[in-house]
Amino acid sequence: MQHFVPASLIAILALSAPACTQPVEGANDSAYVRVFDNCTTHQAEDEPIHFSDCTGYGDWTVHMIAGEHGAAVAYSQRGKETQWGENPPRAAVFQDLGQVMEWRLDASGVAFATIYRSIFTGYEPGDGGQYLTVSALRPEGDLGACHVAYVEAAQQPEANQIARDVADYLAPDWQCGVEEPIVFDLDSEMDVMTVAAQRRPGH
Repeated sequence: MQHFVPASLIAILALSAPACTQPVEGANDSAYVRVFDNCTTHQAEDEPIHFSDCTGYGDWTVHMIAGEHGAAVAYSQRGKETQWGENPPRAAVFQDLGQVMEWRLDASGVAFATIYRSIFTGYEPGDGGQYLTVSALRPEGDLGACHVAYVEAAQQPEANQIARDVADYLAPDWQCGVEEPIVFDLDSEMDVMTVAAQRRPGH
């Protein structure tokens, strides 16, 4: 799993792309990509920082960076320099990332969100625990990617479905750079569909 970061220093961030606000039942689908199967990796010359560029879904590339002060993941169709210039947020210093990343696709097969499982051992969210991070993809946006939500995955039996609902109902119109990610766990006052309903025009 830790193919490019020693001592399991791996973290990720992510994003969503334009899609319909209310997905048609059965229209969206998932594709699964093994994150570390096809990567090129190098280390910075003057500091202990590792960079990896990994093949994502379609023409997407997953760019990962990790070091002593945290880790981050960016997604790009337009070159890693552009994406890193957008300053993707750092995640926990110590974090394990699952081998497989889920890409949510619209009816035409276009990826608009990602879901990945991660284990936090410090910092947000929750100062430790297992979460599914849902990111929105914005290939044409000023900010190409952002986190939408963290779904607690160790105790919630329906965590995978909750994460897909976040991707389908919240990620398409999520305001990257404006809205803060939401944590969905057993203590959450509202579920995904309630949040989605409140975000509709007129509510």
